[in-house]
Amino acid sequence: MRVLGLDIGGANIKASDADGHTTAVPFAMWQQKEELPAALRALAAEQSNPDMVALTLTAELADCFQTKAEGVEFVIRAVEESFPDVPLRVWLTSGEFAEPDDARELPTLVSAANWHALATWAGRAVPDGPALLIDMGSTTTDIIPLLDGFPVPAGLNDPDRLLSGELVYTGAARTPICAIVDTVPLHGQQCPVAAEVFATVVDAYLVADMVSEDANDTNTADGRPLTRPCSLNRLAHMVCCDSTELSDQDLKLIAQHVVDAQCRHLRAAISQVLDELAAVMETADQRCLDIEKPTVILSGSGAFVVERLLQHSDAFPFADKLTLSGMFRYQISESACAFAVARLAHDRCRDDLLEPTAL
Repeated sequence: MRVLGLDIGGANIKASDADGHTTAVPFAMWQQKEELPAALRALAAEQSNPDMVALTLTAELADCFQTKAEGVEFVIRAVEESFPDVPLRVWLTSGEFAEPDDARELPTLVSAANWHALATWAGRAVPDGPALLIDMGSTTTDIIPLLDGFPVPAGLNDPDRLLSGELVYTGAARTPICAIVDTVPLHGQQCPVAAEVFATVVDAYLVADMVSEDANDTNTADGRPLTRPCSLNRLAHMVCCDSTELSDQDLKLIAQHVVDAQCRHLRAAISQVLDELAAVMETADQRCLDIEKPTVILSGSGAFVVERLLQHSDAFPFADKLTLSGMFRYQISESACAFAVARLAHDRCRDDLLEPTAL
């Protein structure tokens, strides 16, 4: 059975089959939503006639939609148009698939459900005891508590997950610098940064030598390439300069300050979720398990950030560390949610929990 998994976000479309062959393409939903069917058809042309499409999405929050329900309806309709006569199933945060018409009636369960699909699949790697799945993408980070192989989140919707620390609106690429820090070191003082999207965190990571240049990547604050000269200039703009007015060392100090600040933010959220996991275990009467040593699973394009955080912090003595890329033979981490929803649909069809021909 050939299943195509789709994870349609506000900034990217990610696709995968159940074997781990993945694709990710930038797609600015807020700017080009009417082009979504064409983008999906282009993806469809790369696939070999799937027998089913499994969908999860976060694009409903894009500001081109007045409500989440409108966004859910738009995306589902676009997928139906792009894959006519192919059964479509939509993942819900209740842990099940729904047919399109039912999903339209349940937008609160469809909205931002991709993290739940990923946690449901990844939890299989730790079938006993506590674990933490940390999935850091370009825009957000999900920190999902697991117990005995199942997600046990404090919240199922974005507001509750923000409050619980399970959703951190910071990522490894698109997060504006001014959303991470208020000041940066400059000439021995702390200089306030401009409240403007002059630079994003990927510029800091490049200048700090944590990511490589990519001249083909123009998904940056100013649309110029992701190269060191351009990133240096974008960072300089954060203190109302250009790169001719500051030394490379000045800008590297700024970059390192931003990187460290983001890691502190993530560290606090991880601690909060671990405390919640301890409370869940007490409720489940599993005091015999060592909550201080859960397993951690890392995934996403920003996994390198969390890796660095864990290497430089002894606050989280995890019993074991797994990486999603190491759990499968293909590099699925960047499109992990698309892979997870494809795998879940494939396995449930195999187990006769879904009827692929039912419309």
